Parts: sequence; C-alpha cells; structure tokens
Amino acid sequence: MIDAKLLFCEDQAITADAASTNVIDLGANETALGEEENLRLVCYVTTTFAGGTSLAIELKQCATVGGSYTVLAVSDVYAQAELVAGTKIFDIGLPCTHQRYIALNFDDTGEFTGGKITAYITAR
Repeated sequence: MIDAKLLFCEDQAITADAASTNVIDLGANETALGEEENLRLVCYVTTTFAGGTSLAIELKQCATVGGSYTVLAVSDVYAQAELVAGTKIFDIGLPCTHQRYIALNFDDTGEFTGGKITAYITAR
C-alpha cells in the first residue's frame, strides 16, 4: 500500500523533461527523515518506454512553496532499453537531511513517445 501523501507520481507519462505530478511536504519541523528512519525513494517503470534515448531522475528540494529548488540526489542515466515495465530504476535512501518540500524532475534525452513512471517514498 502506498500513502497518497508520499506519492510523487502515479503512472505519469514522460514524453519530455517534466517535474513530478506531486510535491511532497515533509512538514515544517521534519528536516531529517532520511536513512535513520529507513525511508526510501522508489521509482518504477509502469509502462515500457519507447522512442527516446535515455532518462535521468533528480530528487530536488525547496524550503518554501514556489521557491527555487536545488538538486538533492541524481539517479543513474537509464538507456531506453532499460526502461521496461516492472523495472525498479531508482531506489535510494531518503537523504538524512533535506528541506521541507521535495519533488522529482525527469530529464529525458530524445523524445519518448511512450513510457510511464510511478514514484513514492516508502519504509524499508
């Protein structure tokens, strides 16, 4: 079961560079929910990608709503052939320190004509 408040996106189509559907608010007093609490960021391919070249994912953070985001972590670069339905492509411990708001950025190379991702935070 996935908590809706910890869901970055569900079956989000990636056909160009894009931000995740949702921004997660970790709370005003929660700036250290990371690996000490065994929380993980997990991304799955839910529909096989086609037509593009590669994809990288950035975990980004911001202290305020609508503020300027900075990169907190970056995935490997995944070739289109690796982006197959059911594949876990990004699985990291949530960094120990972070700002209040976190989101993902999907950085594609080439123009994907298909492909979807579900991404969320979960306990180990």
